Amino acid sequence: MDVTFYHVVCICLVCSFVGLVGETVVSFLIDGRWESRAGFVVGPLSPIYGVGAVLITLLVNPLRSRPIIVQFLAAALLGGLFEYLAGWFFETRYGIVAWSYADQPFNFHGHTSLGIALAWGAIGVAWTTWALPIMVKLADLVPEQMRRPLALVVAAFLAVDGALTLGALDCWFLRTAGFEPESALQQFFATYFNDAFMRERFETMSMWPVLASR
Repeated sequence: MDVTFYHVVCICLVCSFVGLVGETVVSFLIDGRWESRAGFVVGPLSPIYGVGAVLITLLVNPLRSRPIIVQFLAAALLGGLFEYLAGWFFETRYGIVAWSYADQPFNFHGHTSLGIALAWGAIGVAWTTWALPIMVKLADLVPEQMRRPLALVVAAFLAVDGALTLGALDCWFLRTAGFEPESALQQFFATYFNDAFMRERFETMSMWPVLASR
């Protein structure tokens, strides 16, 4: 199945939104209360799902002609590695434990586990077999002449949102570690993305500067 830049952007945006909604609902059913599960400072998006879907699309979709077990193992390895690296990055850069599988058997430093990797494998097969073709067909309902401009606008928004999020997390880390905002950029984030905003926005994240390696 041919996947263009336009399709990739649509997949990233839609899966970031749907993933956030799904995680929020599941969290409510388990914990009995609504919690903010957002991953960006702007918009109802969780990029872990969007980026994960894009990686599976780009790296597992080309294996659709191979046996299911090959697709499954590729998606399991890719998903487990991606989640591990994401968890490692947040912890070493910001001292943030965004998720933890430390209580699960065969976990890897709490960032991922064998069970989660197997779940990624099943999701990957389901995505490439059923969900991706539907997603592409729905995306193709947009007139062809509008696709590239729309993709560029959405990609720019996601890039700016991602940059703002990383900057806000960085400045939040510094304030939590006891450093007062000094530069104009740090003061900008302290004004518009202050501690109260960050705690409410990233409600389920825990930040311990001592865990960071920087």
